Amino acid sequence: MNRTPQLRVSKNVSLRLTHIILLGLVLGALLMATPAAAVQERARLSFDVFRDGSRIGSHSISFLRESPESMAVEININLEVKFGPFTVFNYSHRNTTEWKNGYLWRMQSVTDDNGDYHEVNAKNMGELLQVSASGIETYSIGPNILPTTYWMASTVMQSELINSQTGERIDIKVREVGREDISAPGGLVPAKRYKMTGDLEIDLWYDDNGILAGLAFRARGSDVTYRLTERTDELLVAASMSNLIARHSGRF
Repeated sequence: MNRTPQLRVSKNVSLRLTHIILLGLVLGALLMATPAAAVQERARLSFDVFRDGSRIGSHSISFLRESPESMAVEININLEVKFGPFTVFNYSHRNTTEWKNGYLWRMQSVTDDNGDYHEVNAKNMGELLQVSASGIETYSIGPNILPTTYWMASTVMQSELINSQTGERIDIKVREVGREDISAPGGLVPAKRYKMTGDLEIDLWYDDNGILAGLAFRARGSDVTYRLTERTDELLVAASMSNLIARHSGRF
């Protein structure tokens, strides 16, 4: 009589297989219990830019935070003034900054100011921030300095800034003007208005969470104003500024 062959498994092999299965179950349980990798947090502020009441372009600020200690911010500005079918003024600015523990760690910017080109690079060297730019000599400055990107409310606590377009160090004074309602997505919001004077003259509005809500200045004989059109995850934006505000020993 023909018999079907049977596979014989030794006791030792059987035990090893049991151990492997148990180990797999344990590892699976551990993986299920382990928190997932930190999810990147993103936020965005967008503004329409107006010249004497007519829209000429946009200014966007994008935030990417991978941990409480580090964040990257990207700024894109595109402006165009036309006279009939002709473009009489063109401006673009690309700016990327990296922040660690509330300090500017790195900045790179490229600007086309109606045909005048500027490049700026800044790098944290430990105790000093080294700044190099086209048209100026490389210099070093204390790491507390902030660039003229304005999104952080602690800008109003400064007496000097790095011009993010030219790389030059500029002296400023800032005073609080008062509270005003300002246009924002969803309607008017209360905000504090600040006036910056010195090497830059500009008005800045921040809402009660310390988020940039408006901006206005004079340029080439015209009034330039910003209107906030998009604000996503404003809590992330505000949280990103908390250590900057604390570091500059003040409260917004």
